[in-house]
Amino acid sequence: MAQVRFVIPKLPPNTPDGVLFLTGDHRKWGNESEGWTFERSGNRAVLEADLPEGALLGVKVRVLHGGQTIEEGDAWGGRTPAHKAVVHGDMEIQLHLTGWQDARQGRGRPSASAPPREELTLAAPWGEQLVRLWWPESFTLPLPLLIMHDGQNVYDEASTFAGQSWNVAGAAQALADEGHPCLIAALSVNDERNRRYVPFPFEMNAFNPGADEYLDWIADTLKPVLAQRFGAVDTAQTALAGSSFGGLVTLYGGLRAPAEFGMLGVFSPAIFPADFELLRWLEDKKAPQSRVWLDMGDHEADSLQGAADMVALTHALAGQLRPKVREVHVTIGADHWHDEAAWAERFPAFLRWWLEGSPASRE
Repeated sequence: MAQVRFVIPKLPPNTPDGVLFLTGDHRKWGNESEGWTFERSGNRAVLEADLPEGALLGVKVRVLHGGQTIEEGDAWGGRTPAHKAVVHGDMEIQLHLTGWQDARQGRGRPSASAPPREELTLAAPWGEQLVRLWWPESFTLPLPLLIMHDGQNVYDEASTFAGQSWNVAGAAQALADEGHPCLIAALSVNDERNRRYVPFPFEMNAFNPGADEYLDWIADTLKPVLAQRFGAVDTAQTALAGSSFGGLVTLYGGLRAPAEFGMLGVFSPAIFPADFELLRWLEDKKAPQSRVWLDMGDHEADSLQGAADMVALTHALAGQLRPKVREVHVTIGADHWHDEAAWAERFPAFLRWWLEGSPASRE
């Protein structure tokens, strides 16, 4: 074990009174403060804890105030990314806090990345579905189509969950400038994410999966609407992409209905639901014309050993897929965690691999 000293060098001016404590992946984001409480000294706070050597930490500070738990946030009262660190012997970790989450919920947060060109709302079985569209400044129809999950995190930071986006429009415009344009349709999701993106019953979707309903809606409603406006494209020029559970539903959707998507962007897939049911489900599935981008960061677990196991599992999944599809490309992101910053860094290479390898690009 290593002794880790967590230091908040300066508490934000709006810090509520109450008990400051640490939570994170190492605690399954628990809300109990016992054993993880900071000692305040003026505007500074310190916590000392024993943690395993090689632990990969994603942590945040919370405060118990008036019977409520308030989590640190950004300057606009919204969520903020976790602090990250690797435990290497006795060490000190500085936690720089910007503010606390509040009723603003991130409204007013500026963007450093380009927003979508248009947002439209379509009827769906679960209610209204927000579709965030982007296309290049100059183009000729039809355009290759990329459908992305977690659309709230795709373009600009203002709408994101934790203040980080994939900067997809920036990457796509750069490729369009090189002669490889595409249309991007990003589908925002709400607190039903675990149901909509996971095709198998498990605890987090209350054993009521909705992925088939979601994928049917994409095929039967979204794609025809986009085809009517932007022109129909063939399977090889239609891609589906997402991360974590979005990576899971991408791979499932591509192998479930090979005629719908010719390219699958499977970023950091979370394939653990229902005791890795996806791996058994894949056994008799084939998509001979599909290309699969499969990636993983080398820091996507709670320890360095766990992360190495995840990388090994990714390579094993690629091996299982290769006889079933046209092509599998594997990328392992060095020092990449399970977050938007890592996916944003890997996205431009995925986009280039898809568009430069598509039939239209080779003509």
